[in-house]
Amino acid sequence: MIARADRAARHAFRPRRVWPALIAALLLTAAGVITAIEIVSAWAGSPAHIVPYGRVRDWAEDTAWEDTAFLAAAAGLTLLGLLFLLAGLLPGRTRVVPLHGDDPSLLMGVTRRGLKGAVASAAGDAPGVSGVRRVKLRRRRVRVVAETPVRESADLGGRVGAAVGERLDRLRPVPDRSVSVRVKLREG
Repeated sequence: MIARADRAARHAFRPRRVWPALIAALLLTAAGVITAIEIVSAWAGSPAHIVPYGRVRDWAEDTAWEDTAFLAAAAGLTLLGLLFLLAGLLPGRTRVVPLHGDDPSLLMGVTRRGLKGAVASAAGDAPGVSGVRRVKLRRRRVRVVAETPVRESADLGGRVGAAVGERLDRLRPVPDRSVSVRVKLREG
């Protein structure tokens, strides 16, 4: 049941590829409208010639397949197509981190910024820590850089890691994340 709830939360909070989809839709719509205008105007007896396809046809007839200009145009169009394909297939960076739940009909999440704030707060509350320089969220890892005024801070990294781990255990983000801590001496 928990795995089903996690899958539902991951799917609900999946990032949407709005900009690549919008650009692709606009380009395809423009090409369709121009093609429709050209075809209808040609059927009516006076082609619109919005696209100077006479020049394009002449260029294509005079250009060899091995010509650099032709290969560059083909490579550019192929690259553009691959970029749109990759944008549609690869997942983007989520804005909301789903949280484990027991009920698939109840979806919970926290923003990446909110999760970073919770981790920084937990690290900052650890004894001996004077501040948190940076928190990095990765897919399966949280990296924390904590500051301390204490020169002998042998087990401080372990204490900060335990505090952050405890906070993550209470929040239960999907997927589970390991914690790595680096402690730096605060100059001052």
